[in-house]
Amino acid sequence: MLTLKKYTFLLTLIIVSISCEDKKENFYFEKVTPPKEDSTKVWLRQNDNYQEDKEHYLKVFFKYYNTKLANKEYLNASKILDVITTKFVYFYDFDPRLTETVDAFNLKYRNKLPALKTTHIDNYYANLEFDRDNVKKAKDYFLKITALEPNDYKSCYKIARAYYDLSYTYFILGDIELSIEANEKSRIYSERIRDKESIVSVHLNYINIYKANGSFEKAISSANEAIKVFKEEGNTYDYFMAKYNKCSVYGFFGKTQLKNNYIHTTYKEYLDSKFDSDVLLLCLSDYEIEALLNENKTKEAKIVLDRIRPVAARNTSQNWQNDYQAALALYEIKNDVKNCNTSYIEKALPNLLANENYERANLFYTVLLEKAIQNKEFEKAVFYTKEAYRTKDSLSNIQNKLENLALAAKYETKEKEQKIQLQHETISKKNTTIFALALVFIASILSVFIYFLKQKQMKLFKEKEQSQQFTKNLLDKTEEERKRIASDLHDSVSHELLALKNSFEVNHFQLNEKVDTIINDIRAISRNLHPVLFEKIGLVNSLEQFIERIENTHQFMISSEFNYQSSLSSEKELQVYRIVQEAVTNIIKYANAIAAKISIIETSEKITLEIIDNGIGFNVEETLQSKDAFGLHNIIERSKAIGGISVISSSEKGTKIVIEIKK
Repeated sequence: MLTLKKYTFLLTLIIVSISCEDKKENFYFEKVTPPKEDSTKVWLRQNDNYQEDKEHYLKVFFKYYNTKLANKEYLNASKILDVITTKFVYFYDFDPRLTETVDAFNLKYRNKLPALKTTHIDNYYANLEFDRDNVKKAKDYFLKITALEPNDYKSCYKIARAYYDLSYTYFILGDIELSIEANEKSRIYSERIRDKESIVSVHLNYINIYKANGSFEKAISSANEAIKVFKEEGNTYDYFMAKYNKCSVYGFFGKTQLKNNYIHTTYKEYLDSKFDSDVLLLCLSDYEIEALLNENKTKEAKIVLDRIRPVAARNTSQNWQNDYQAALALYEIKNDVKNCNTSYIEKALPNLLANENYERANLFYTVLLEKAIQNKEFEKAVFYTKEAYRTKDSLSNIQNKLENLALAAKYETKEKEQKIQLQHETISKKNTTIFALALVFIASILSVFIYFLKQKQMKLFKEKEQSQQFTKNLLDKTEEERKRIASDLHDSVSHELLALKNSFEVNHFQLNEKVDTIINDIRAISRNLHPVLFEKIGLVNSLEQFIERIENTHQFMISSEFNYQSSLSSEKELQVYRIVQEAVTNIIKYANAIAAKISIIETSEKITLEIIDNGIGFNVEETLQSKDAFGLHNIIERSKAIGGISVISSSEKGTKIVIEIKK
């Protein structure tokens, strides 16, 4: 439930907004007409000059910039550096030469100027670290900017933009509450300069916030509002970026058909517009490729991939390289899964997870999951499915989702309240009404909170149930396949060999002996694939047969204690059998043990399976983290699939595996 502290925070925001209205004459900053600039600076502001010839553009900039420094015009040098860094960030171009220039200015000249005149330095560093997936470092640079208070239109715009970027950074880190708070502050500062596009940009962040909170309708509504305003303002770049975000909403909520139809329309609209932006082309092409592959249109996907290949090659942004590699991997998986190369994605994942970039990590796990499914690598598919769910869920703490949804709703109401406040000449006549509305609003949230809580709990339960069912289905499918092979070997091949044996005369002793050996081998294979008559004789008898075979084959002593009343289903009993089979195999191969004990004890509440050996033991934690722990992970996953909890302990005196299955 929402705490008193959070209610106080919401009310404080309302009070702060009222205080700002009391000082209305100081609240807004008016945009002033800038003084006439020299021709070189005007030329450097033009995007076309950068896009036409980047090398010439940089040459002109460095000559102009160094002249300002030589004349000790540090403020003018800072201003032109502001223009250039803003432009390069816009194009996601983090050219090392520009980075060196920013580093030098930061060390030598920044302290000679007021902090508000050099915020572009922190903005450049923040975006650079963000592009390198160092999201936490990026957050710290944005916080440096937001710690300042504006004194004119331009500084207020930059602080509003920093809060906007900070909101998205918090979203990536999975802190939705701070993301909402930063986004609302971005709105407040945007209101202070009456910048319509900055205000509507807040909707772009709310798209992600509503996605994390599971609110499809509100996410789509925010996207549509942004698309509408950017189209009216003629802002082509943000117009298509808003459409790109709308596609992400469809994808996030699993509305594949809607997403595919929308991206096809948007992609064609972008190509027809002749608007030249590498970033937009890469973004929209990634979704277009994904949609085409989903529709099995690999040839069309190859055309789109070839179109962006040279764009990705010349783009210095690591973020867009990651997206391009994901699109390329999806195509290769669809086209030739056996030879597809996902090494780039696998190498990038540890860094993404270390920096808590859950959004891109989720994208990469989805790609690897698709590869595992296509290759029928069921164990990997289970692992990547869980990681995909985990990273997706990390974008918002599940326990706080409803609280964040309430906060988002409150901020929406606050936006409307601000617009109402602007229509009144004095604040004194509105104080009582505003507080009354706030109290009514809080009461209304409390009245619907239980409903939202139940809905969310049901959704979380279904998601958990689906995850468990997916794991169970994978294991069942594997067992069905083993059973089929066992049946074929036992009923077909074995019978054929018997017939062959009987067709020869009795004096063919050597031939008979060889055929007997083949039959015994096939029967052994059959037993390993699926215990014969398991469904008829049950778990305990099957285990006793297994123990007898192991003792005869490996000269290994196994004692047993079975106090079990067959209370599990046949499917779950088979998983218990497989767990014992896997554990004993590991003991014989690795433990250097001379004896083991297997026990199954059933009580009124639970069933406990214990497997103990007197081997040399091992480091459980290190082994589980290594690449050679398939057997242990197999035991753990099978335990989870039947609702059990597994505990593995080991020392130099031996190893003990305990699995408890609640009834």
